[in-house]
Amino acid sequence: MRITLIFPPIASPTYAPLGLASLVSHLRRRAPGADIRARDLNLELWESLALADPDGPALLDFLRGSRGDFFDSASYDSWRPVWERLQGRAARLCADSASLLESGEAEAESVAWLDASSSSVLSSDPDQVWISCFSLDQVAAALALAARMRALTAEGRRPRVLLGGAATSFLDAAELLRACDGIDGVVLGEGEPAAEALALGRKDEEVPGLVHRSASGAVRNSPARTLSLRDMDPPDFSPLPLRRYFNPSPVLPLLFSRGCRWRRCRFCSHNVSFAGYRKKGCDAFAAEIERHVEGCGARHFYLADQYIEAGDLEAIARSILDRGLDIAWHTMARPAGTHGREGLELMAAAGCRWISWGVESGSQRLLDLINKSTRVDEIRRVLEDSWSAGISNLLMMIFGLPTSTDEDLQETFSFLDDVWHHVDALTASAFTLWERTDFARSASRYGLSSRGRTVLLRLGGIPLLSSRLDFREVAADGALRPPRGAHEVHRWQRRRLWMGPRSVLESLPAEHYLLFAARLATQRPTPRSPLPRAA
Repeated sequence: MRITLIFPPIASPTYAPLGLASLVSHLRRRAPGADIRARDLNLELWESLALADPDGPALLDFLRGSRGDFFDSASYDSWRPVWERLQGRAARLCADSASLLESGEAEAESVAWLDASSSSVLSSDPDQVWISCFSLDQVAAALALAARMRALTAEGRRPRVLLGGAATSFLDAAELLRACDGIDGVVLGEGEPAAEALALGRKDEEVPGLVHRSASGAVRNSPARTLSLRDMDPPDFSPLPLRRYFNPSPVLPLLFSRGCRWRRCRFCSHNVSFAGYRKKGCDAFAAEIERHVEGCGARHFYLADQYIEAGDLEAIARSILDRGLDIAWHTMARPAGTHGREGLELMAAAGCRWISWGVESGSQRLLDLINKSTRVDEIRRVLEDSWSAGISNLLMMIFGLPTSTDEDLQETFSFLDDVWHHVDALTASAFTLWERTDFARSASRYGLSSRGRTVLLRLGGIPLLSSRLDFREVAADGALRPPRGAHEVHRWQRRRLWMGPRSVLESLPAEHYLLFAARLATQRPTPRSPLPRAA
């Protein structure tokens, strides 16, 4: 069985796809007779765009560390216009992918790339092609590639094309199969059990989590069993060209756990991608990191877990120190009172250089409403302790949460004023309503009115819907109004301009943020002076 795994555009060219690496390691042990190849078509697209740009080759040299000083903030900023130009062209190709699927029309450059990439994948004569999408942004290019592969091959030589990854959890798989004949099956949930069955040549009805066609229409198989992470092999990045990513040194994404330990936030949609919370042993995870250090020379690791509890982070840190690993790493965390100064200092000593904190809001009323189980006063203390330990803080905020008022927004602004000197960067997201979340299931209770799922694409006149909902808020007089999210983000951006220049870490790709944070930590920055409160 010849199988080619594909990671399609559009994603950051700094990211080495963890999903592909996990499937490779699983199949090499459980389907050793299969010929497994991995292609990061996202990276290949970015490289082709860079090489076609007058300044692109020099940008590649800079980002890969062979030209200039990557860590000089002025030098880095001087390359942003070239980077942004490439971003625009990559986004254009994905828009053209959607246009090609919907109307059959697209720019010649985009069609040429799709044809060249499809032909390149087909040149190895695969029996099956698996396309892995972690975000909905990749779906249009994935389906366009599937359609081009179907058009370029004769009926008898056509490989089976299957779509999987986290993004499939936010689509109606039966709808997709009706609309796109280039896709032969959709894998829902965790992909390893389905990949194993497919690689071993099992019949469609025997593949867990597979949605496939039958004479009577789409058939959805029973979901896969819940995997124990303690029995799984570490991801295998060896088929991926780690030195070609747009980083001066490799940055590897890893998972300590799957699912979310908390699992109670009313807005969160991520839990539909996994079968429940599981985690690895803390020392076993440190040993996994050590294998990557020894195997490919990586020293920077991006922990992609939805969040890791304080106790587990401290145990991982102790194991890293016991092994004498000289590494830098990132994690996501909930800023609860379980994070103490000593624990954060232990994490910093073990190489934790950046924490993305799920703060969400500075209004205690809204934190209680979304069931975050955090306290504003504790969040302030945790951020101060983290900063004092030498860890970079990034705040993840959600504006326009259900029932949000101007008073809630002002409380959030006041909170940000108070903690701003302990913060390196902030992501400001507008609230999004997703199916299967508590806010969606009880929409009227929270003053929301859903108008149904949003259209991602139209294929042959058939709408492909996502689980993102089009919604309105119910005003006090019962009238429906647009959501506050975009308005609140705009007000934050205006306030942000008043607050002045920020750290070099702001607005960087995740992998670059970690690299810069690791470098800045060696300088042991002292806390900045508090900013004056706005009138």
